[in-house]
This record gives sequence, structure tokens and C-alpha cells, in this order.
Amino acid sequence: MVSVSLRRLVSILLFSAALVSAATQEDVVSRLLALRSATDYTASARLVRVEASGERRNTSIAIRAHAFPDGLRIFCDVTTPPTARARLLLIVPSQGNASIRIGHPGDPSSQTLSRDRWGESLLGTDFTYEDLLESDVLWQRQTLLPEEQYGVRTCAVLRSEPGPGDHSQYASVTSWLDRDAYQKVKVEKVLKTSGEVKVFTYYGLRQVKGVWSASQIECKVKGKPGSSLLIINRGAEKPHLDRTAFDPALLIKP
Repeated sequence: MVSVSLRRLVSILLFSAALVSAATQEDVVSRLLALRSATDYTASARLVRVEASGERRNTSIAIRAHAFPDGLRIFCDVTTPPTARARLLLIVPSQGNASIRIGHPGDPSSQTLSRDRWGESLLGTDFTYEDLLESDVLWQRQTLLPEEQYGVRTCAVLRSEPGPGDHSQYASVTSWLDRDAYQKVKVEKVLKTSGEVKVFTYYGLRQVKGVWSASQIECKVKGKPGSSLLIINRGAEKPHLDRTAFDPALLIKP
């Protein structure tokens, strides 16, 4: 006969498991917003376009990002090849519309990238300027779908849709989030104009200084040959960046 204490232990474990799996939409969105507000990192990366033939085109890029009280800032410096030299400053304020500025070393001034260009290819890859913003969690419409297993990971599945005030090239963004780390492991983005689906797969999930991240992101358009990769060569979590690292004047510094 099973002892009373053993039955009680089993009931407690089952009850605890139920609590873990009972995350609400508000829980998931709040957790993602909290992680976003803690953003602080630098990274050295490569953007790679992989053609159907296997040919690869590489671009080196340095990225730094920090969440300030008034919003998130991301600075990207394209370093090689020399013909691709460019710098981007992306600002996602706590309130109001995001902006993207672009400049080149030695330019007389930097320029604001108009919103109708946010869907353009980033350095000849399947990634776009908007993909760098990752602002879908800020959209007005969020729907928590049933949990799914993705490989060995149990995932919360969140579908985000832009509201009237949300500018985006996408009709929806669906994210598969590791239930423990709340790190994206897969994302599907549906384009408004064509209905094409872009699939982002996150590889090499790792934790450094308590912060989870992926070492590689693959972007592929369903039904089309080739793919694109964002490969993180090295990086630093929590470097405690300040506003001088995101000074717009750096966009055109020689």
C-alpha cells in the first residue's frame, strides 16, 4: 500500500507542475518585457548569406545594445568588407515610435531611414532593418497559444500582431519561447504584402552572467532557396554601457 506521505508528495509535485504550466498571456509578455528592459551587451558577429549553390558572402558587424529608462538603443557598425561600411542607430522608446538612423564614416551627416524602407534587405541577406528592432512584444495585440514541444524544449507560443499604431512589414510574428529561459528558439514572421513566411531558428542557446542568448540565428524564407545567418563570434554581457556609446555623432565619425 502506498503510504500517505508518499501520496502527499506526489500530489504536491503534480500541483507544482500544474502551476509551472499555467503561465498566462500577461505572465509571458511581462517576462519578455522585463528581459528586454535588462538588455545590456556588446557582440562581434558575422552576417552570412548562403546561396542555394552553397556559396557564402560574409559581412562583419559589431553590435552593442542597452535598455535605458526611456527606451532601448542598438548601435551596429558594419566593419568589413570596406565597401559595405555603414553604421546604424536604432532607438525604440518606452513611448512613441521607433526610429532608425544610418550613416557612413566621413559623411557630412547621418540620415533617418524612412519607415517604408524598414523591410529592405540588410546587407544582401534575408534579415531586414526591422528584424533588428525585435519590437513585436511591444505591439498592442498579443495572443498566447497552446504550449508546444520544439525539439527537447517545452515552449510557450506567443503570436503578436501589429495594431493601428504599430508600423511593421509583418502581419504577425509567432515566437516559440523556451519555457524556462523565455529565450526564443524559433520565430515565424508573415509578410503583409506577399503572405510569405520567414522562419528564424535560434541555435546554441547559452547562459552567461545569468543572461540567455543564442550563438547563431538562421533566417530562411519558406519555399525559397538559400538562407541567411547571424553568427555571434564573441560578446560581453552586462558591460554597463552608457549613452555615449549611442551618440548619433558616431554614425559619421571617420
